[in-house]
Amino acid sequence: MKKLLLAVALNCCYFLGTAQTKISADEAKNICTNVMANFTDRVAFAYTKGLTLDQFKTKLCGRAVPVNAGNGMIETAYGYLSKGISRSQIIKENNGVAVASAFKFLSEQHNKGINPDGTELFGGKGSLESAPVARDAGCKWYQFWCLVENFANWVVANWSVIQEIITFIAGMAGIAIP
Repeated sequence: MKKLLLAVALNCCYFLGTAQTKISADEAKNICTNVMANFTDRVAFAYTKGLTLDQFKTKLCGRAVPVNAGNGMIETAYGYLSKGISRSQIIKENNGVAVASAFKFLSEQHNKGINPDGTELFGGKGSLESAPVARDAGCKWYQFWCLVENFANWVVANWSVIQEIITFIAGMAGIAIP
């Protein structure tokens, strides 16, 4: 786990250094794929072989209802876990769309004057705290910013760069941005 955090921290330092200019398409995708790999690692505890997607969601969220962007992250992680895809494969293969959608949702919340903590993606903190698996120590699986803690401050301080990420990933996926 310490090696994982060190790798993420090194990546974030690199991105922090380049964030003052313009973020490239490769940097945007690298951020998103690393966040997806981290998220998948963090929710892996809830997956057991043979578990259906609905069972996995229920185990993670309990009665909380994730928004579409949160569902996208959960479904993507489930796909990787159910196929036994490694972290390095996730980073190579992931297109970044699920995480970019999460960034877009949180950016929209921020633009509405809401200071999101990331739990909004998965049903909100109040709903999630009653979920059985939400009681694990440390960073909860649903605390998006906590999971990307090493560069969350950078993300919050650089919403315009996040918008570039969203625009790039959305363009790759053919998603219209209003």
